[in-house]
Amino acid sequence: MNTPPATGEPARYPGYPGYRGYVGYEYLTVTTDRDLEPLYADTYRSFGWIIESTTTSVPNLHTVTIKLKRDRDLRNRPLVTELQRKAENALTAIRDLEKSRTTAATCTALAIGVTGSAFLAGSVFAIEADLWALSIPLGGIGLLGWLAGYLAHGRVKSRKTAQTTPLIEAQYEIVYKASEQASRLLA
Repeated sequence: MNTPPATGEPARYPGYPGYRGYVGYEYLTVTTDRDLEPLYADTYRSFGWIIESTTTSVPNLHTVTIKLKRDRDLRNRPLVTELQRKAENALTAIRDLEKSRTTAATCTALAIGVTGSAFLAGSVFAIEADLWALSIPLGGIGLLGWLAGYLAHGRVKSRKTAQTTPLIEAQYEIVYKASEQASRLLA
């Protein structure tokens, strides 16, 4: 009598109940931000993908690599593939819009902070030239520049967040609708 081995999945071997022959898989590797990992996982599941593994690379702990597979013998393959492309484009737009929130704020804060640093450098040079009367106002302006850079970061980020939130929500709707349509096609 054939008994299934203690390890492995017996349904994949000939002669075992549930065996359906060779299954060809297609594979996909997706790298995304750690914050968006659940969204990516749920989206790809609705397109018939099975998550094989999720890994984080050591140099960049903020990104996650998701390895996926799905049966190549997929019903409504062209339609599902087109919907998947649509969802992937929306996911990319979401990631880019999320990054734009902090990028604009960081650039503004850095520009103001560097300007403040230039005033502080001028203050140091004025001290070296024994121009104390010029040094103190330059130093004060430099320190205020640093403070202004810090405060500008918060203001620009909140303003950018208010601008991008409706755009991000629209992209989420595209992802949800494409996922829902694909799920119905695969059912």
